[in-house]
Amino acid sequence: MLKKLKTLLAIADTGSFNAAADRMFITQSAVSMQMKGLEETLHLELFDRSVRPPRLNNTGRLLLDQARQIVKLSDDLIDVSPVASQFKGSIKLGSIPGAAFILPETLFRLNNTYRYLQIMVSSNLSESLASDVTHERLDAALVTQLSETNPRLRSRPILREPMFVLASRAQAGQSDTQLLENNRYISYNRKAEVSRIIEEAFRQRNITVDPIMELDTLETFQMMIVKGLGVGILPLSSIRLHLMDKFYKVPFGSPTLTRNLVLIQPNEHNRQAILDALYETFCAVASDVKTGV
Repeated sequence: MLKKLKTLLAIADTGSFNAAADRMFITQSAVSMQMKGLEETLHLELFDRSVRPPRLNNTGRLLLDQARQIVKLSDDLIDVSPVASQFKGSIKLGSIPGAAFILPETLFRLNNTYRYLQIMVSSNLSESLASDVTHERLDAALVTQLSETNPRLRSRPILREPMFVLASRAQAGQSDTQLLENNRYISYNRKAEVSRIIEEAFRQRNITVDPIMELDTLETFQMMIVKGLGVGILPLSSIRLHLMDKFYKVPFGSPTLTRNLVLIQPNEHNRQAILDALYETFCAVASDVKTGV
């Protein structure tokens, strides 16, 4: 309920579902679903949907003052909570580049709950991040699960997601093997753990590819495929939303090859409560992503 009320206030403050989605770091469809859920809970219609975009009706506007009071009371309670007082200072978090779909919303929720906690973020490949956590340069890192993990580290699962062969829409109708063997292959950084998973699958399935280029930037990688310069493979979450409909997508393998996103941390940490909150928020955001909330 509280999250929905905050989204309602964002709509009122910004003037539209789309702008509210940007402020709340969620999709516009998620804003719509939250507002429908709020209306069902209250048994009230809050928006005039005869116009586009929908706008608050009289009932919705009358509800705003109460919603602001509820949100403020919640924020004040968090400020004086003895638990919240432990969540101050800063922690250092690492993240792989392909986690952009989950990281902003996670940090947004944590910032709303623990306003005195600062999370410093750096980006790198999974293996380098694991080394940084091992040597205490980072407190934790969001990575693709490594084939071997240092026994000094704890790996906490967040999301398992499918891998897809991506091609231009002109290639529609071909199988994953046909796409890979009949076209030039564009690879993402071969030092990335996800690339190691893909290459191991190539060996197991005796698939031979014809490499044309190797790229470090996901946006450039995907645009090359959209332009028909070759085919490539990515986890579902790494596909940019604004490019999703421009690809012909085929699950890679049967059963479909997957990659696991995990949070790695030292086995023992003096701020475990913060890392637990971080992990639980990552899991909640990942669940929302999977269900479209």
